[in-house]
Amino acid sequence: MRFEHAAAYAMGAGLPLLEALRRKTDFSTIPGYADDFLAGALLLWAARLTSKGRPSGPVWLLLAWATLAGGLYGSFFGQLESTASHDVGGLPNATVVVIKGGLYAIAIAGTVQSARFLAKRSAT
Repeated sequence: MRFEHAAAYAMGAGLPLLEALRRKTDFSTIPGYADDFLAGALLLWAARLTSKGRPSGPVWLLLAWATLAGGLYGSFFGQLESTASHDVGGLPNATVVVIKGGLYAIAIAGTVQSARFLAKRSAT
């Protein structure tokens, strides 16, 4: 199993869990809560299609990673610019920046690896 495929399962399950632990019952910004659940579902669905050997699986995997990377761009840099000392979940802002930065790096790596796989596949 390639990195972007295995990581899609891990991130697909982990993102909603992390978001639920972070925000708990704070539903003041529903889009901020729901985006991780939607991205997680898309990653899990794309990983499952890829696992089944469906020809469209890798395309969906690229789409899922690119969607997550696009969403994390604003989230990461918004958190980086935040002047608040603590995040909505109570963690220090610096801790949340590091976590979001790591997730963003994985999303970018997943996008790049998915694109490389598709490029190799179409070249043959």
